[in-house]
Amino acid sequence: MQRVKNLGYDEDEPYDDEDDVYEEEADPGYTAEDKDNFAALTPVVRAELEEAGVQASDKDIGDSLWHYYWDVDKSASYLKNSRTPRTQQQGAKKEDKPKAKSKFDEAAQKSAEKAADWFRDVPWTHIPPEMEGRIVPEEPAMPMPKLLGGSSKLAKLAEERREKAAAAANVAQIPAPNGVLSSLDRLSKPQDTKENDTPQPKAEPKKYPIRKKREPTPPPKEPTPPPPEPEEEKPDLRASPTGFGRTLASSQLSGHRAASMTLKDMLGSEITEDPFKGPSPDDTVLRAQQHSKGLTNTSKTKQSSTNGLAKKTEALKLGENTPSAPAQPKVRSRGLDVPKLWAEEKSKRKASAAFVVIGHVDHGKSTLMGRLLLDAGAVSQRDVDRYQKQATELGKSSFALAWVMDTGTEERERGVTVDIAQHHFSTDSVAFTILDAPGHRDFVPNMIGGASMADLAVLVVDANQLESGMKGQTREHVLLAKAVGLKRIVVAVNKLDSTAPNAWSQDMFQEVKGNVVKFLGESGFAKEDVMVVPCSGLSGENVAKAPEASGPAAWVAETDLTLLKALEQSVPSEVSGDALKRPLRMQVADVFRGGITNPLSVSGRMTAGNAQAADAVLVQPSGETAAVRGVEVNGEPRDYAVAGQICTLHLTDIDPIHIRSGDVVCSAAQPVSVVTSFLAKIEALDSLLPQSVDVHLGRLHVAGNISQLVATVDTKGETLKKKPRMVKAGQTALLKVTVEDDVPVEDGETVVLRAQGGTVGFGTIERTSA
Repeated sequence: MQRVKNLGYDEDEPYDDEDDVYEEEADPGYTAEDKDNFAALTPVVRAELEEAGVQASDKDIGDSLWHYYWDVDKSASYLKNSRTPRTQQQGAKKEDKPKAKSKFDEAAQKSAEKAADWFRDVPWTHIPPEMEGRIVPEEPAMPMPKLLGGSSKLAKLAEERREKAAAAANVAQIPAPNGVLSSLDRLSKPQDTKENDTPQPKAEPKKYPIRKKREPTPPPKEPTPPPPEPEEEKPDLRASPTGFGRTLASSQLSGHRAASMTLKDMLGSEITEDPFKGPSPDDTVLRAQQHSKGLTNTSKTKQSSTNGLAKKTEALKLGENTPSAPAQPKVRSRGLDVPKLWAEEKSKRKASAAFVVIGHVDHGKSTLMGRLLLDAGAVSQRDVDRYQKQATELGKSSFALAWVMDTGTEERERGVTVDIAQHHFSTDSVAFTILDAPGHRDFVPNMIGGASMADLAVLVVDANQLESGMKGQTREHVLLAKAVGLKRIVVAVNKLDSTAPNAWSQDMFQEVKGNVVKFLGESGFAKEDVMVVPCSGLSGENVAKAPEASGPAAWVAETDLTLLKALEQSVPSEVSGDALKRPLRMQVADVFRGGITNPLSVSGRMTAGNAQAADAVLVQPSGETAAVRGVEVNGEPRDYAVAGQICTLHLTDIDPIHIRSGDVVCSAAQPVSVVTSFLAKIEALDSLLPQSVDVHLGRLHVAGNISQLVATVDTKGETLKKKPRMVKAGQTALLKVTVEDDVPVEDGETVVLRAQGGTVGFGTIERTSA
């Protein structure tokens, strides 16, 4: 058995470093990347060769780069060693350096010196001439290297290996006794030979170092098999059997009674009723038992047995791999007579009102409301100090009170109110809800939604910038407050502590008051419904507390009320008892998660009816039903809510995707109508044509268009001109408005039309079936 590695060297052909022989490789087929490498690296190698004084062709440089895998240093070194340096001067030859003697030459020289010393005393003179030609000095035989590098140690090692290999081959040729091979010999014996044959040593081919070919990058992709051709479906030419034929085929041939056959079977009707359509008998029994009153003990026993049967039926349902979510417990209805309770508790409860804060941007609306909440005790001084510290870090120390209302990150960074902010506070006689509306013109839709939920308005005017406010959003906000139906308004003349040349200038206040009251009268507000109050939101003077008698604002306490007192005197009367008896109507202002026990909650102003726990309601326009789980008013749980209150309803048995801001929660028995067009009586603020408009119905904002100009009317509603070509500013007209989506509306609701960023008209809906 051979236990040494067979190097496969031939004795008569020693390896020579200078004569490397490689197998001829086929054309590698240079890729685009290889060609780019040739073009980029060839000049670099040529520059190094020129510095060393060596000449080489582009092909030689390319071959060296290819064989050394784009290594510039190795390629240049190879070409320097294999090329003769060019002559420095014309006609001059470089002197050859003495060649270093090898070990073999040194050994021969020593042998010659020893031989010379041996024959040093031998007389070589007086030799006859005929003998001189016969004496030739013989040079010692030099050992010939037969392995790499000419090293005697390597040659000896290779020779020993060859001897061992030959000895092992001779041993392998000797057959085993009795013709039996050992297991180790069988493993070493080639498979293509027989056991009785004497193995012959195979002549191994010459092996030369071969350069490994690089794999292509990326590897070639296997061809994608073509998609199978679709089989052509052959039409079924067979006609289905008629009912008469099915009856004959299914009738029993043997039996005493003949098979019954109906007229439907004879005519071959394919209409079949779904046996599972409609509620099951168990569901019918359960619903009847839940809605019935005064159940007897017998009916309760039947109900418990029916419930157990229903649970077993639910457990036997197939096709449900995942366990169903636990059913929410049913809410028990207390059956309260809300209108009666509301009338009985009238003397015990406080009056309530909601007011919207309107005005031009940067006139101090949020700061004034923050001061009002702080002085009224709804916000602690500790919270205001924290806001003050945070605002100072951002370089907005004067915005600390505004942050009481502006709680959003975007609102605090920009210093502009974006959406409606709600806050509650109470005095000794009234419970107020603040609706802080944005003053920027980009957020007018949010202002309309907030104004539609309020009972009165608070107009904030900057005493130093009245003219800019009248040219800006102050005028439009006043018109929108009138458009949504607000009748009372309190004007807060703000920033009187910074008037020039003197603070708290009474003359400037009187001038601002006169201009504002005149404008409100032109907009449609009655004089007795307007109150004007001087104040300063930043310093807090005359907001909730009257100013000191000795200060510059002493005249305010003598002639005017504080802002808080003016609000208490402007509270409108409560809604009538008839409004509580009407069907439920509440437009959704916000949809949110009320907590772990209340995953879906909606808030808004209830315009009609009442709601209590376990009431069944309908959400329009989706048409989905829900149940009221709980009621909150001013952030506190209540047994019921009535018309005129801004409340929160916690709903159940409805998916959140079916309800959004602007929808209407209404009575399931008497739902609100859903339309795509309506007839409206509009007061034009600009010229109106059949055109595209934005329709605002409270919190609902939808795209629409004026499809028809029906007629122009006067203040009494009498027709002046039918089908006018255009409605001019200041005129009142009947318009047919079409909307893109279904909207829940009723007759008498207010509507605002806007186009190109401005309000073009407002009015009420005359008829929903336009």
